[in-house]
Amino acid sequence: MTSLELESAEKAFGEILREDLLRGRFRPGEWLKQADLETLYNANRFEVRIALSELAARHLLDHIPNRGYRVANPTTRQREQLYETRSILETAAARLAVTRISDSDVEAFAELVHRFEHAVEHGSREQLRQLNLQLHDKLYRASGNDLLADQIRDLRERGAAIATGSWDTMAGIRSSSADHLEMLDMLRRRDGEALAHSVYRHLNRWRDYLPAGERS
Repeated sequence: MTSLELESAEKAFGEILREDLLRGRFRPGEWLKQADLETLYNANRFEVRIALSELAARHLLDHIPNRGYRVANPTTRQREQLYETRSILETAAARLAVTRISDSDVEAFAELVHRFEHAVEHGSREQLRQLNLQLHDKLYRASGNDLLADQIRDLRERGAAIATGSWDTMAGIRSSSADHLEMLDMLRRRDGEALAHSVYRHLNRWRDYLPAGERS
């Protein structure tokens, strides 16, 4: 195998493992044994080592020296900091999007929103996850600031392992869909402050699903 082919194989395995982490194939805090991954994915030891190192750098995995790698399992404090940071960035991107988005991109966002709405009743959990990522990325790319949109995407992935509970029931999923429809309405109205408020509420809805003793 040439160096170029080896690089492509490494990337392919790393992306497959990343997608499996994002879709919840492994539990938060679960240890990932290198030998098990080699067997599960038919990958070689070098591919697995490189992928584990890169995914730890992206905070999807925790590297514990002399023990190995486990799926990221943020503490309550880390979760609070993550969502606080996301709230700042995503509301800022929403305000920018209102001033910069084209009519065609509004309608592209609308199509994703309505596809999500349809998938709530007729699609799979994986379809919902993919559509949710796409519609939020579409909104934040409309800010015209790719660096900002990339940071938001990376932080959204970093929080993927956090079990917030907001999608554990159909009522929670329907609430997310209703939020998306409200965002679309605010975007069409070109109301930046209302859109930012809607984004903030949507992003922090997970707090409603915390046990009573953990709510601030």
